[in-house]
Amino acid sequence: MDNISFIGMAGCGKSTIGKALSIKLGVNFIDTDLLIEEKFKASLEQIKKNKGYKFVRQAEEDVILATANNIKIISTGGSAVYSEKSMAYLSSFSKIIYINTPLDLIKQRIGEGQERGLAAPDGMDIDDIYREREPLYTKWADITLDGKKSIEEIITTIIYLI
Repeated sequence: MDNISFIGMAGCGKSTIGKALSIKLGVNFIDTDLLIEEKFKASLEQIKKNKGYKFVRQAEEDVILATANNIKIISTGGSAVYSEKSMAYLSSFSKIIYINTPLDLIKQRIGEGQERGLAAPDGMDIDDIYREREPLYTKWADITLDGKKSIEEIITTIIYLI
């Protein structure tokens, strides 16, 4: 099985799908957002408020570049695609799967604001962030999956594709 790295907006299902897939396949899994929160002993939102969004993006890059290439399933933060270094590294040993979830569904899941610690400048709303990131997700994706589908449908598709 190829290693898999998930990319996509907050609320698209990267962590849920990654964890469920790792359990189903019996392989290791990491969530880079959780690793950042553990490292700094704070939520992404607290880290962003205290240190700024650029700090969160740098922390994401540091965590990704420190990830061993034997981790089978990696769920990245939504801003991972801003780092060429991170994405090139992940591409070197994993298939990049973009969970393409419509903006209206993301808003239903996470709300309108930046309470999720979105690594973006203050004043950008979720629509702006989505428009800015979507081309980057598309650029880096080896595989794009429909985020409107159920977790089970997405996992079944992934297993079929790998």
